Amino acid sequence: MLNFEWLSGVPMNVANSMFLILFVLIGIAILFVPKDYIYEGLKEIKWYHNLKIWALGDLLFIAWVYYIF
Repeated sequence: MLNFEWLSGVPMNVANSMFLILFVLIGIAILFVPKDYIYEGLKEIKWYHNLKIWALGDLLFIAWVYYIF
């Protein structure tokens, strides 16, 4: 089985900061997705078809909730 007892020594604010930094890195990775890949297969392109907007919005919401709790 997995042994995660070594994580008990990590302070809560350090763990919180690590996850918030991870969310920022994921957001940066989302920005590098090419537009051609996002709009592939669509005949009519609207602004709300851009998956970057939805992914970044969702990521910001999750980071906000994580920051609060």
